[in-house]
Amino acid sequence: MYLVADETGVIGKHKNMDGNIVMYSTCKNIDTKLAFRNFSIKYVVEGYELYRLKDHDYTIKNSQYLLCNTHCEGKVMIESKTQVNGICIDISPSIISEVVSTFLAPDTNIADLSLDNFFHSQDFLEQQFEANNTQLGAQLKQLDNIIKHNPYQDYEFDNEFYYRLSEGIVSDYIPVVKQFRSLRCIKSETKKDLLRRIAKGKSFIDQYYTQEIDIAQVAIESNISQYHFFRLFKTVYGVSPYQYIKQKRMLKAQELLKKQKWPVAQLALEVGYSDIFSFSKAYKQFFGYAPSQC
Repeated sequence: MYLVADETGVIGKHKNMDGNIVMYSTCKNIDTKLAFRNFSIKYVVEGYELYRLKDHDYTIKNSQYLLCNTHCEGKVMIESKTQVNGICIDISPSIISEVVSTFLAPDTNIADLSLDNFFHSQDFLEQQFEANNTQLGAQLKQLDNIIKHNPYQDYEFDNEFYYRLSEGIVSDYIPVVKQFRSLRCIKSETKKDLLRRIAKGKSFIDQYYTQEIDIAQVAIESNISQYHFFRLFKTVYGVSPYQYIKQKRMLKAQELLKKQKWPVAQLALEVGYSDIFSFSKAYKQFFGYAPSQC
């Protein structure tokens, strides 16, 4: 089923809203409660949408999306001077289950993740993703390229379309499941809260890694003690915050060197090092050769 929601209301045949649905939305202002009947993808094409789910806010900007299951509840808010365009996709739980079953086949190596129940349970953690970094994101971009030329056309999407989306969801979500399982807390809500806090700190690092970063400040941003932030970050992501910052800086330096031949002194400053010696030493340790040899 394909629908369009704009300032005039919902356009399309929508007598049964319980199945698989693709809805293109375009509006400037909205403040409404959300009912999650199925597994949902909330993808923003242009502008931003604010989702408030169980007292947690998610600002979804263009080329970002949010995943939610039927246990989520909340509202969506849009207040913009220009049109905010998005694509909302509902997928039947039975389709997600069918796809999960293939990932649990004996010839895979992820049978210990208990995926069969996770996607439909209260343990599921609604998660925000960058479309540029995921399998599902690539599919959403392709869908946008199709719809944007004529959003009001009567599109049809078969089960194969929803199966492909589900495959992307499950593949992209495996690291999140591992992170969830890595925490030893007994209560599901405690695990979710800790993952949100650690993810907030990681996002802070992702934004400011080329600057001088104090891990104590990152911990404050995450509303958690410095020791617990350090310990939980390593548990969830497999590296310490300091190692993660170094990885980000080195990969950025390599990316810049591939684009053009930067002077080493300028490159060092660009990725957050105050002197050439420290940068060159770190680069050689990370890649096995000096930046001047690139």
